[in-house]
Amino acid sequence: MKDKPQTFLEHLDELRGRIVKSVLAIAVGIIISFILKNQLFDVQKGLLMLPLRLSARDILSAFVGFISRIGIDSTIIRLFQLFFQSRTPNTNPIRLFAAAPVEKFMVVFKAAFIVGILIASPVIIYQFWVFILPALKRHEKQYVIPLFCITLLFFLIGVIFAFFIVIPISLPVLSGFLPSIENQWRLEYYFSFVVQVMLAFGIAFELPIVMGFVSWIGVFSADSFKRKRKIAIVLIFIASAILTPQQDPFTLFLMAIPLMILYELGIRFAIMIGQREADALSG
Repeated sequence: MKDKPQTFLEHLDELRGRIVKSVLAIAVGIIISFILKNQLFDVQKGLLMLPLRLSARDILSAFVGFISRIGIDSTIIRLFQLFFQSRTPNTNPIRLFAAAPVEKFMVVFKAAFIVGILIASPVIIYQFWVFILPALKRHEKQYVIPLFCITLLFFLIGVIFAFFIVIPISLPVLSGFLPSIENQWRLEYYFSFVVQVMLAFGIAFELPIVMGFVSWIGVFSADSFKRKRKIAIVLIFIASAILTPQQDPFTLFLMAIPLMILYELGIRFAIMIGQREADALSG
């Protein structure tokens, strides 16, 4: 049984209902986040303070070891590892402080809003999907769900990579400059740095999806991506410099290396799409 066609006003009314339900879900998520604010911001056990507590040296060694195992030139990577370790202090001297009466509240509110959206994301995604589902054709439904899941997966991988690897390595390296100057960072600046880096890496990790889409619409093929690999490396470093919030060489490098790996993965996506199209034409 087909869905009964709706008028424009009926679509608007349904959209309003979906938005209201999503906003209510976000409000519930924000309330939950406020209740758990100590678990988020406590220096000793708070989740958002975890990058300050992780050992940058251990993370860097594991990261470099992983890159070496997947075939990247180990000599260059080892040199960068020695450089990072020489700039990384054994102890973490960073101290956070609030410079305004409402700074703590505003930072907690912003964090609660972001975490609230994450908590409410299943409801938001469901409301969005139910609203657009009737407008999709059968073959479109076949591709939209896998594409959405893959896009979300790569974004989450980028966010997790930034939070557990990039930020814990970058913070002590950046604080190691001019060691005679004490590192007292505003809570607002620390939180903004963490969020911006996570968002930048989440967006940057969509590179294979973009390459696959470009190949699918016929702009570039897998062979074109292979021939333009050197140009792509230059563009990756430029994009990394733009996306990293402080434009420092450490987070830039930690973004550029995964992007080069993701570029190779994007070539594989383009090859798979080309093979599928060839099979469809031959079949």
